[in-house]
Amino acid sequence: MMENDPLDGVLREWQAPEPPAALDARMLAAYRHTVRPSLWQRFLSARVSIPVPVLATLVLVAAALFLQFRLGQPRTPLPRIRGYVTRIESAGFQPLPNGDARVVSRDEVPRDAVSRREVRQ
Repeated sequence: MMENDPLDGVLREWQAPEPPAALDARMLAAYRHTVRPSLWQRFLSARVSIPVPVLATLVLVAAALFLQFRLGQPRTPLPRIRGYVTRIESAGFQPLPNGDARVVSRDEVPRDAVSRREVRQ
């Protein structure tokens, strides 16, 4: 590298040409375009970073809602069994001492209790 190269002397004497006057304006515009793009460009290239557990939770909730409310065949209602009282009044309710409960048919309920309840409705 320390050889006497004739090109070294020529390069030392060479002067770079003056840049055009519009170069500064073009460079400043290019810098602003890259560093701070327009509002429209920022909107189109926006990114939202979502952590994976949050995204997984959202996917599971969306899947559960889809399965719950999906369109298709409606669910068949439960069959109505005639002869059973399905509504009770809580006025005068006394819990059973041993906590047992039993289902009674409509025939086992006294007639005056059934007629009073139907009148109130």
